[in-house]
Amino acid sequence: MLTRQSILLIALAGLCLTGVALARPAPGEVFREYTWYAETGDAGQALRVGGKQGQYHPDRGSAHGYVNAPVELPHEFDLQFATRAEVVIEKILCHDGTRGLALRVNDHDWIEVPECVHIPVPQWAYQHHTYPVVPIPLEQLKRGMGNTFQMRVAPEHPWNWPQSLINGVHFRIYYDAAKKAHATGRIVLAQAEDPASEIVTLSLDVHRLTGEVRHVDYVGHYEDVNFEGDGEYTQWHCHFSHGTLTNHIGSAMHAPWAVDWDTTWVPDQQQPIQVAARLVDESGLIFMTEPVEFILNRSAVSVELCKPYDIPRKWVTRSGEHTERFEVKGDPQQATALQLAWSSWSPGYMNGIYINDVQVFDTEGPTYQYFAHRVTIDEVSMLRRGTNTLKTGKTPLYDGKMVHGMEVNWPGIMVLVRYEDQ
Repeated sequence: MLTRQSILLIALAGLCLTGVALARPAPGEVFREYTWYAETGDAGQALRVGGKQGQYHPDRGSAHGYVNAPVELPHEFDLQFATRAEVVIEKILCHDGTRGLALRVNDHDWIEVPECVHIPVPQWAYQHHTYPVVPIPLEQLKRGMGNTFQMRVAPEHPWNWPQSLINGVHFRIYYDAAKKAHATGRIVLAQAEDPASEIVTLSLDVHRLTGEVRHVDYVGHYEDVNFEGDGEYTQWHCHFSHGTLTNHIGSAMHAPWAVDWDTTWVPDQQQPIQVAARLVDESGLIFMTEPVEFILNRSAVSVELCKPYDIPRKWVTRSGEHTERFEVKGDPQQATALQLAWSSWSPGYMNGIYINDVQVFDTEGPTYQYFAHRVTIDEVSMLRRGTNTLKTGKTPLYDGKMVHGMEVNWPGIMVLVRYEDQ
């Protein structure tokens, strides 16, 4: 992404994608992603894992679907030249207190799903939507059709209803790049002619050793808001939503595989930004390119990322008001706009967001589904230099009845402040 000033440095960076909260593919790696999600059902087309007391059976399927029977994947697994495998899970802590999420493949031993280390212990006390990665022994997988998985949670629960919602389960198979024929490519960055533009254009020079390219996905390593739910603000920003890559830089479906990246709300940062591409061919084989690196330089514009802290446990708006804090280091008199960014469950039942007791937003989004919010607010007079408070209102009764309320996922509601010289 370019800003109002020119890019100072553009260089190929032969670096591994390290320091990542999720185990993401590294440059030069070749892999496939076999994605699965529930195409029908309630709770936003999610797989319910758990259930009410008396319905929980750790090792067999439930007629109610609370502990799923084995799910057979509709994919023909390619294991030729495979070197390792892992499973990426779209996990929602649906009911606080739920723990012990585990996975098994093709009736092999159960494998515990790791908790996110950046969420305070116990992690099950905080609402979260994360994307844990579970290594799977290759010998547990079958070549071709017929692979299955099953999930469970621990039966212990403070109010006798352990439950996680799973929006997707994705098997990623890595291959020996020297033996697996694959397309390769090199990213090209182009600066906009307008010096005030905050757009950078990404494109890809492709060398095809296999069939046609299906699409190209661009991902960036930089500091930004954390939709990944792990509290890691500097990482390769992207994740899945019902099997689809999202909250990445963008995707291109046709040559020259160009994407315009608008950096208007990218936070200021001293470290270089890296951009890599996932090159996907017509067979679904994916190649991760070497990243390009550039420095984001600004003078007349600044964007501050205000990271929330004092995040409430059990942040569900039906139970009352909840408050977090964030620090503003810039001069509020120079602020021209702010953004609120967070992920939630069932935001259709939210009842206002307040900064320093001034309501800045009302509501958006569906009920009983996941939602990623990015709300721009032009009125910024409520901001203070130093400590600010952000509060969500209590969800009222609907027709005299309690409804679900909005769950605010870790790491809370993030605030971006944009400043311009005036």
